[in-house]
Amino acid sequence: MEAGTEAVAMAGDGKEATVKRPYAAACIALFLALGLSACAPAPPDDTKNDIAMTVNGTSVRAEEFRYCVRQVRAAVMDTASKKGWVVDDTDPVRDSRAGELLVDQAAARCVDGVVRRQGAVALTFIDDASFESLVERWKADKAARHASSQAGEVLYGPVEKTLEQYEFQEMADAASEQETADATALTDDPGALDALIRARPEVAEGLDMAVPEDRAIAAQILARRMFESTHERAVDDAEVTMKESWLSGLTISDLVGS
Repeated sequence: MEAGTEAVAMAGDGKEATVKRPYAAACIALFLALGLSACAPAPPDDTKNDIAMTVNGTSVRAEEFRYCVRQVRAAVMDTASKKGWVVDDTDPVRDSRAGELLVDQAAARCVDGVVRRQGAVALTFIDDASFESLVERWKADKAARHASSQAGEVLYGPVEKTLEQYEFQEMADAASEQETADATALTDDPGALDALIRARPEVAEGLDMAVPEDRAIAAQILARRMFESTHERAVDDAEVTMKESWLSGLTISDLVGS
């Protein structure tokens, strides 16, 4: 098996497998790419109720998993091409190196998304970590933006965001809220801020820590690092259960939803 495909649990007897894996590196790269992505995945089909996996008890249904698959498919197929893998869309995913990597990368993307939404719930930024709730918020935002556009109001960004764009912005806003609170707490506690800067002197490089404005900048940098570190640990510690009963027998074409 290729390196990178081992992060997805496979139960040889076809049963469900519960694992903890260090998804963080793949998750961060994939999520950061969303801000630059121009792809526009098709809206999910809410009639599908199959559970593909769970993350900390939150169900990832088939359409959410396929939403993640569509976001990583191009990169996976590019890897397959460079490695010279023969890819047949009719191959079962568990019998294909490309299929295994597709599942691995899609699972990483789903874990990252669910953990971020669970974190946003903990912040009371949103009240539901489910994908279905994300879709409903996206639809409401789309309707509101269309209404504002028709009323001649100034809009920032496109009139109609893709689900991917909306998700990225929502999670960026949630992260910003947490980082602002942490930066404020550090600024209000000079001793704690100075202690952290001594431990991470590179944070204050080029800054004058006797100047309040520069101290605020250092606090913001530290708050961002704190948030990223907390998210990485949450991803690493996530209880992930792959539903082999759902994956079993699916072809690459089935998984992509084409």
